[in-house]
Amino acid sequence: MRKRLCEALALHAGELLTPRVAADLVNKMFPDRSHDPAQFGLKVYGDYTFQAERFAAALPELHPLHERHYLETEKHRAGLALNPDYDGVLERERGGGVIQFTARTSAGELVGNMRVVIGVSVHTQTLFCEEDTFYVVPEHRGGFMAVRLWQFVENAVRSIGVREVRFNSKLANRADQMARYLKYQPVAQLFVKIFD
Repeated sequence: MRKRLCEALALHAGELLTPRVAADLVNKMFPDRSHDPAQFGLKVYGDYTFQAERFAAALPELHPLHERHYLETEKHRAGLALNPDYDGVLERERGGGVIQFTARTSAGELVGNMRVVIGVSVHTQTLFCEEDTFYVVPEHRGGFMAVRLWQFVENAVRSIGVREVRFNSKLANRADQMARYLKYQPVAQLFVKIFD
């Protein structure tokens, strides 16, 4: 990062720091490394279409699902209001660290989503993917739609070199059953304490 900063500053040595120059410096320091949603294609399963989408484009429809998901699965956070850092998600997406996947009906209605965080393991230096949110509205649960969405995400992240997928299941929704069906192995328990 230090090298990129020096190179970016050198390109503008002696120039007045204008908004255009500042934007150019920021773009050189933090280039757009986001994953092109089109690279993952789409999959049709019954009445549903799975695909990756830009987070910003899907956000107006994602937020209501985020609220429903929070109310259903985050009861252990009693007293902590939902206050998502969407700007942070957008920055991580731009840096290649977040991919937003969606499940839509043939009419285009958003009925499910899985957002994943992409990173490099400090232990093995391999690419990993960690589920940040996975939610299907109750009216569209049953059958295998959620499983097929998950499998679509697995295939998509494998295509960019991911070797390890991490998934957290809240006790409130028993999604661990789906994880076990998909051959995930439980390797840890997550403990949470909320301070007053």
